[in-house]
Amino acid sequence: MLASVTEGMPRHLVERAACRLDPDLHAGPDVFTNEPADAKAAREQVAREVCAECPVWASCLFYALDARPESGVWAGLTSDEIATFAGGQGSSTPTPREAA
Repeated sequence: MLASVTEGMPRHLVERAACRLDPDLHAGPDVFTNEPADAKAAREQVAREVCAECPVWASCLFYALDARPESGVWAGLTSDEIATFAGGQGSSTPTPREAA
């Protein structure tokens, strides 16, 4: 599952990223598993907290803004939040540190 979170990321990010310790937390269950909304929200909140303490969160954010992932939690933001943030829509999107 780590590959689904870190695919395409520069090697130095993968090796230092906090998500390498629990990639399922950041990626969620496989596509064949239905994750209840409350479980997803709880998982994403814990992932945000892990991201907030990650030594490479800023590099991860820049990567995510460029790569525009379709799923997962990247630098403390969900893929939907990244898309909004990258598109410059609205000022209510939290920063990665605020999200945690």
